[in-house]
Amino acid sequence: MDFKVDFSSYSLDDLYSSAKLIDRELYPERAREIDELIRQKQTEPSLQSKHIKQVGEKASRSVRLLAALIDGFFAMIAIIVLIYFIGFDLFKNPTLMSLFGSFLYGLFFTVALHGYFLHFYGQTIGKHFMSIRIENLDGTKASFATIYFKRMLPMQLMGLIPAIGQLIVGFINPMFIFGKEKRCLHDYIAKTKVSYTNR
Repeated sequence: MDFKVDFSSYSLDDLYSSAKLIDRELYPERAREIDELIRQKQTEPSLQSKHIKQVGEKASRSVRLLAALIDGFFAMIAIIVLIYFIGFDLFKNPTLMSLFGSFLYGLFFTVALHGYFLHFYGQTIGKHFMSIRIENLDGTKASFATIYFKRMLPMQLMGLIPAIGQLIVGFINPMFIFGKEKRCLHDYIAKTKVSYTNR
């Protein structure tokens, strides 16, 4: 009894196997169909490359990590410069004044280094290198005010709280990205997401 097989639902590997196993003399039409489907699938762009470059899709965790590492490199330079000029002892016994001074330094550093990209493209330097940007949940570019006052500032202020604040900023905040939405805690606070862009 002859029956119709839907080869169009087969993966490329399945089609290769079918092409080897099929009796071409007994089923010449099916063999031609399999060969044609193999040719079609071989000319299609890879799903992975389409996935990575799709503008507007949420950025992968690995891409966001690389962007964060780039930003972290610049942040470390800023911290080293600060320690060089004021010394490390001030951080061992922080005062309210020193915490406020550190906050102002961080604000200056953020605006000086990332301000241009944040304002015009919704990106930090790391995100610019990785072609991703910070967006509102509707897919529009997040404004500088949204990014800084709703996304960055809460984390910076929380980081000033000894122990618990640093735990939230350094551990709990990034752990949120392993959820289904692939958004950090600061994304939920600011109602933002990070997506691929063509810049």
